[in-house]
Amino acid sequence: MELKKFEKKIMSRFEKEVRKALIDKDMSLGDLASEMQITLSYLYDIFNGNRPGDIQKEKIVAFLGLDRSILAKGA
Repeated sequence: MELKKFEKKIMSRFEKEVRKALIDKDMSLGDLASEMQITLSYLYDIFNGNRPGDIQKEKIVAFLGLDRSILAKGA
């Protein structure tokens, strides 16, 4: 029986910047989800690209005071 190797997930620039900002603000992903009035699973779906979440991304960037350039496609 062959064991599957775990593939390393590559974070988007958006996810990296959000996670760094949360650390700086001593907040968790759960705290952010609550502030955005979305579920944690929806937030993960946005990070993983399973849902576009364009409106939520705009709100997250504004709430955390991040540069809007992280919203650019491919960033």
